[in-house]
Amino acid sequence: MRKGKFNIVLSFYAVVAFVLAILGQVLLCGLLLGFVIAAERDEWAVRQCMQAFFLSIVSGIAGVIQSVMSVFNIVPVLNWLTSGITSFVVGVIYLVVLIFAIIGLVHVCKGQDARIPWLTTLAGKAYGVMAQHMGNPGGPAGPSGPTGPVA
Repeated sequence: MRKGKFNIVLSFYAVVAFVLAILGQVLLCGLLLGFVIAAERDEWAVRQCMQAFFLSIVSGIAGVIQSVMSVFNIVPVLNWLTSGITSFVVGVIYLVVLIFAIIGLVHVCKGQDARIPWLTTLAGKAYGVMAQHMGNPGGPAGPSGPTGPVA
């Protein structure tokens, strides 16, 4: 297992991120992702944490939808209809997030890519955009010595 700059196994960050996604902790998962991006700067760990963060965002959006649909509590018939439909849809979304998070958790425990459908490509594209903007922070800015003839 590879270790990062702080002598912590890199898969630990990914495991914690997927556990936070299972628990629906969007903010903590985002903070962990920010830490991994800023401190560790390891492509594999960042991509796994991004996938877990995207899962937690999906879970958070489902919670917001359920909260917004509680507006219909005023009318009893609409409350009964919308709460039933909303609870079913949100329950399915939570179940899908749970299944994908467990699959990702098993894969990152083995040190492999999480391979969550759609989120793997989204994390790859997001990491590519981020890498373009960050450039090469650890590399030299230019040639290290004189390039022309010395007089």
